[in-house]
Amino acid sequence: MKKNLKIFVIAGEASGDILAGDLMNALLLKNKNISFFGVGGEEMAKVKNFKSLFNISDIAVMGFSEIIKNLFLIKKRINQTVDEIVRVQPDVVITVDAPGFNMAVVKKVRKLGILKNTKFVHYVAPQVWAWKEKRAEKIARIFDYLLCFFPFEPKYFERYGLKCFVVGHTAVKNVQGDRKRFLKNYGLSEKDVIVTLLPGSRRQMVERLLPIYRDVVDELCVKIPNLKIVIPTTETIDYFIFSETRNWKYEPIIVKGKQNRYDAFMASRASLCISGTAVLELSVAKVPTVVAYKISKISYAIAKHFVKIKNVTLPNIIMGKTFVPEFIQDRCNAEELTKAMMKAITNKKYRESQMKNFDLFLKKMNFNDKKSPSDRAVDAILSILK
Repeated sequence: MKKNLKIFVIAGEASGDILAGDLMNALLLKNKNISFFGVGGEEMAKVKNFKSLFNISDIAVMGFSEIIKNLFLIKKRINQTVDEIVRVQPDVVITVDAPGFNMAVVKKVRKLGILKNTKFVHYVAPQVWAWKEKRAEKIARIFDYLLCFFPFEPKYFERYGLKCFVVGHTAVKNVQGDRKRFLKNYGLSEKDVIVTLLPGSRRQMVERLLPIYRDVVDELCVKIPNLKIVIPTTETIDYFIFSETRNWKYEPIIVKGKQNRYDAFMASRASLCISGTAVLELSVAKVPTVVAYKISKISYAIAKHFVKIKNVTLPNIIMGKTFVPEFIQDRCNAEELTKAMMKAITNKKYRESQMKNFDLFLKKMNFNDKKSPSDRAVDAILSILK
């Protein structure tokens, strides 16, 4: 293996940015002579000498209609990323999640036929077991290797000749917060009832969910006078959240950074959360959670034809039952969400049941060895580069 490695990393949203940041830091522990290039957010920016090619908010777009609206900018960023990969000529390109953008980039680079020795690795297997299973064959044609979260995923891709490594999910090991530190840092007391709101890291989704969240907060604060609302945010949407919540009747505490986010989880009585990685993080923190999810009508109508599972939340999918309540599309309204949140905050039996199911879910997610998912991912990357 070369001593001086050039590694190009692309993360297209906040959750991928956290994964990539952990991976990059873990790689540097094994080899200090690595130069990183690519696209990332605030967590990747903390890695020594890394500078993102552009702000990931430009590509953090979700949903069919939303992508069409931003098509010109996305195409521009794809071409810019391709040009930079060709300029750098990295030993490996690691694309993290965001399969739409990342597949377009890698496919275009490969078509050029210039980088004969560069390896292409995708981190986070697209959930072909949930929808559009035929994507597995396309992914196998584009990438050289795939890093998977779960042991049941490789079979969908290896049948097409794609080499897979199972590394586990970083949230299972990484969510470590401090309740007392959070209370002290934000001037809160043990008597305060803290509820965390997570509207996502993509502006389109935040724009849909925040007005609904505001109405839920108005109802909850009347019923629970000592309620305190916390919203963890990221650089992709922090300004928007600050501006949109400034005039809320019950102004939330807005926190930035991974550690403040995890501290908030540990201090929370319950959470209202968009479906995604955050639900997994909340399950590790044992926070009773209600899931809200709403996309454009066009996107939802199209998605219904491809999705083959009834749940959108990972713990529910893995456990084969709906123990985390999901309020999708028309059911994602203030009235239903308020009722569900009151139950998550005040119903002791219900809270204990959800936390017990979180324990069972996490047992299924754990590996027998003591390695972290980032360590397993590093081992995989370094074995590829030998």
